[in-house]
Amino acid sequence: MNWLRLDGFDVGLPRQIHDEAGRLIEVQIDCVPTSSELPVCCLAPRLVKNGTKTAKYRDLRIEAAPTWLHVSRQRWKCQGCGGTLYQPVPHMDEHHMMTERLRETVELSSIKRTFRDTVAVHGVEEKLARRIFRSRADRQLLNYRFDAPRVLGIDENHLLGAARGVIVDVESGKLLDIYEGRTQSDIRRGFDRMDRWENVEVWCQDMAGPYKGIARDLFPNAAIVIDKFHVLTKANHWFTKIRVAETPKLSRDVRERLPGLIRIFDMHWEQLSPRQQVRLAEVLAHSKRLSDAWAIKEAFYYWYDAPTRADAERAYTEWVQFVRSKDQMTEWQPLMKMVQRWRKEIFNYFDHRYTSGVVERMNRSIADINRAGNGMDFQTLRAKALLRHGRLIEEWHFKLAAIFQMVAALALLAICAASADQPFISV
Repeated sequence: MNWLRLDGFDVGLPRQIHDEAGRLIEVQIDCVPTSSELPVCCLAPRLVKNGTKTAKYRDLRIEAAPTWLHVSRQRWKCQGCGGTLYQPVPHMDEHHMMTERLRETVELSSIKRTFRDTVAVHGVEEKLARRIFRSRADRQLLNYRFDAPRVLGIDENHLLGAARGVIVDVESGKLLDIYEGRTQSDIRRGFDRMDRWENVEVWCQDMAGPYKGIARDLFPNAAIVIDKFHVLTKANHWFTKIRVAETPKLSRDVRERLPGLIRIFDMHWEQLSPRQQVRLAEVLAHSKRLSDAWAIKEAFYYWYDAPTRADAERAYTEWVQFVRSKDQMTEWQPLMKMVQRWRKEIFNYFDHRYTSGVVERMNRSIADINRAGNGMDFQTLRAKALLRHGRLIEEWHFKLAAIFQMVAALALLAICAASADQPFISV
């Protein structure tokens, strides 16, 4: 072990290289392999030494400039076949001409960050960062397959000018895949990458008809659960229609107060502060029809608090009777038809208690990747999302890489400073 923390090398002190203007452009470190291992050539090798050759490998930065290891390698000539061979060196990625630790750090950084940020943090060229990322993505995603989860969530996300299908393991919160489209044929083709289909017991979705058809055909034993949020927002939607229709009938003084209350109208009563509740009550007192509509909307929320499916169905029936008693059946009929059309799937929630909230959060995370990486193609977006939020790389790898990068930089400087009065040689 040496101050560079690379086994198998004798390491010299780092040299700072400056340009004519005095700006630091790179740090160079001379390294000599200590291994006596001979390279493998033909069946009956006859190797003779043939001088040395210095190879440059990029390493983690110890200054605000690229760090290069100048590795002096023994060269050998095989008298049996005439080939030229070089002394093996550990910890190096010969394909990218860098240390393995730098390659892995750039891989994880390119997955978690934009390519531009990776360039700024690690001092590598953007083409190199993209090539390293693509190599990692190809290695892990070329034959990508995944086991079906017990609870599968599906939704769509508008990315790169088109609607894409997104599937998520609801219980673990991990992304399973992103499909180029969201039609039945796109989703069915995508499911070819999934194994152990019999695992799926619960299928979470919004009220998109194509998804329901796929679930019934491919997972006949799975319970389809309609997301709670998508059901409840429909109550807000129909209340808003009544509010818009009733607003012109209010006095001018009341209408002038409405703009500041629009957001409050969309909130649940228990979410409001005491002051907001007072302001809302003052406005509702000027219109019985608007007040009744607000009460109907709030009552629709409450049946979702039922402890069992039977209690929920009973509470919903009572809500329908409540609407009838307020003489607003016409206004709320579309909501009732929606519930009737999806009744079984909506009330399945009370047997399984899963929602698509995890899928919605994943959609936001994918959208953040898409927004930050302006100009990337679909395959790059899919690879970044799967490697960052899927099952392929554990979260601790990203945290450990960030910690290692910070600690390594501090340790290298401290050890180097302790090894000599002037740890850096300026050139």
